[in-house]
Amino acid sequence: MGRYISKERKQVALQMSLLNVKDPMIRRYTGISERSLRYLRKAYRETGEVVRTPVCAGRPRILDSLDANVSYYLFSVLLICYFSVP
Repeated sequence: MGRYISKERKQVALQMSLLNVKDPMIRRYTGISERSLRYLRKAYRETGEVVRTPVCAGRPRILDSLDANVSYYLFSVLLICYFSVP
């Protein structure tokens, strides 16, 4: 795993890239690897930002609140149907 690259350093590298500075020069002045520079450009193209921030922190959930509410409703209906049968 590589070392941490600050957001400011990434912004400088991106600005240099947008000004058509060659990659070897960007890498020499910023200390960012070739692979990180490619990843930085890709993130910028996809999100418009130099760093990717998750929409919500933490582990992705299998069910969201809407799914949980629907599941609870269906479970309630099943219980009512089961106990109301003579």
